[in-house]
Amino acid sequence: MIKAVIFDFFGVLEQNQQPNREVLDYVKNQLKPKYKIGIVSNVLAGFIYLILSPDDLKLFDDVVLSYEAGVAKPEPRIYELAMQNLGVKPEEAVFIDDQEHYVEAAKTLGMKGIYFQDFKQMKSDLEKLLRS
Repeated sequence: MIKAVIFDFFGVLEQNQQPNREVLDYVKNQLKPKYKIGIVSNVLAGFIYLILSPDDLKLFDDVVLSYEAGVAKPEPRIYELAMQNLGVKPEEAVFIDDQEHYVEAAKTLGMKGIYFQDFKQMKSDLEKLLRS
């Protein structure tokens, strides 16, 4: 059973240096009430805070940033840190990223993975996983 959904920042929660409102609204209205929500990103220091508002950031139970963690995707440790912080096992977590090789790295740990192409596709793929 899925207990946590973990998002990449660049290209998923952020698009064209703006917050991706479709994804953030979906997190707020559909996911946050039922699941633990996290971010795992190789974002540069401080950039996430320029794009996401304090209210946006409150949607996330945990944020693992490579520059703070000292480890970056696709290294297994960054995904393990997120799962540890959220209190979930790999089979209880879904990782969503717009870089397929980062999704594949998460899957090697036993996580579910979704390669993000657009909101509609991500929502459809995620809802299938959450129902299974």
